Amino acid sequence: KQWYQRRVREVKKNFSHRIDGLTFGDRVQGMVYALDGEHRIAPTSEYSFQYYVQIVPTKYITKELNVQTYQYTVQEQIRAIDPSSGSHGNAGIVIKYEFSPISAIVQVKEKNWVIFLTRMLGVVGGIISTSGLLNLVITETFELICCRFKKQTVPANTGS
Repeated sequence: KQWYQRRVREVKKNFSHRIDGLTFGDRVQGMVYALDGEHRIAPTSEYSFQYYVQIVPTKYITKELNVQTYQYTVQEQIRAIDPSSGSHGNAGIVIKYEFSPISAIVQVKEKNWVIFLTRMLGVVGGIISTSGLLNLVITETFELICCRFKKQTVPANTGS
């Protein structure tokens, strides 16, 4: 056993890696998978890569698609293993995962063009009425200020 342990320690390990794709369930077009295309380079042979994956059951409902799949989030921990500095453990790549008890439903509905038109007209009408109200306030304020100054500056008729 000692020979084996000594031999394993002498072998240089390289835990540099690339994750081309990681999915749980069917792959859905347009969905972002957090670990797709990730790559890590281990600068030394004693490096630990740990990925903590939280998996959420997800149902996608669109006009063309109705599928049950899974989304996930990832937290990663990367550290050098150096017993002389107090960092103990095993070098390697570890993926720990946990399924969430809560599921998500993503439903995409297309809006009717009549609803869009109604909302746009509402916005335009709001802009017009607000600008009219603002114009009225500015005009009345200007008239009030001008008329007050005109009354004060008009000379009084002395009757001659």
